Amino acid sequence: MDEQLQLRRWVGLGGIALVVVLLASIFATPMTPDATASPAKVTKFVLDHRGGLYLNAYLTSVAVLFATAFLWYLREVVAPSRSGSDSATAPGRRLANLGFAGGLLFVVGGIFAAGVSFAMADVAKHADPSVLQTLNIFSDDVDGFAGAATALMMGATSFAILRSKALPSWLAYLGLVLAVASLALPFLGLLGVGLWVLIVTVVIVSTSSKNSSGSAHAKVTGELVTSV
Repeated sequence: MDEQLQLRRWVGLGGIALVVVLLASIFATPMTPDATASPAKVTKFVLDHRGGLYLNAYLTSVAVLFATAFLWYLREVVAPSRSGSDSATAPGRRLANLGFAGGLLFVVGGIFAAGVSFAMADVAKHADPSVLQTLNIFSDDVDGFAGAATALMMGATSFAILRSKALPSWLAYLGLVLAVASLALPFLGLLGVGLWVLIVTVVIVSTSSKNSSGSAHAKVTGELVTSV
């Protein structure tokens, strides 16, 4: 029990760190022009925002690191193994693994996004405007591919929660709603993922506190009974 509580706390801290980095990458960095922007407009934007593009690349790289670790250990919280049993047979574990696979696809998209931002800033003064336009098109439209990945990540993890009952059912239903919204509206992108991670983190931290208090109370009660 102590190991599970400690794991929950670490996952909670990882989730908070991930949300902070995601919010920074969204609001502290420049938004690239539309995919239909002309080469001249894209070139002017890149030259004016090289520092912001570099920052976006580094923040996205950090988010990829945090997201991979968070999603890996989230499986243990969503589908914890029972005492004396194999973790592979834990209720909901296969669904949790499927959710992690969706998370990996989302992370790969983040790696591509970071690479494009860095490349645009790095070659801004040397590349032909048409090259920068091509990079911008890829950067702007890559979110469309991330919709299916985030839907798989949130949807499978939510079904795992319903199967294992390790977390509240309402959290699973909310995750399913966000999964459908992510698939139908890919432009939600990082905002949808950030909202999901934030809510999951808050629930994990709050339930960990309750479980910790309950365990401490049970321990004290047991000691009193034994002493009597």
